[in-house]
Amino acid sequence: MCSYYIRTPADGGQFYYDRVNVSSPHHDGKMHTPYPPSTGDLIHLWDTVAKKGGTFTVLARQWMHSSYGSTNWPLLEQQPTVGPLLELIVEPVEDVFRYQALRQDDEAEASS
Repeated sequence: MCSYYIRTPADGGQFYYDRVNVSSPHHDGKMHTPYPPSTGDLIHLWDTVAKKGGTFTVLARQWMHSSYGSTNWPLLEQQPTVGPLLELIVEPVEDVFRYQALRQDDEAEASS
């Protein structure tokens, strides 16, 4: 399960971290995926509560695993009942085509 937090600058070199509520069939605001993005990856996110989104780059990842004997990993169980939680810090960026230049043929076609 992935939770995303958008980092925006605050005063004094600190940051605000706003959670993104991602739509999922679990209705928990988290992205359930076997392939979480890595640091440096670009990802498009849509917040279903705030009704806004965009393209973001992953700045940092923090894994949290269940402890043996906890509610999520009961004693005598071989594996946890809940998988690890991954918190990802993201920052808004332009998409991968931000440096795309139009060719002369494309410019002529666009102006006609």
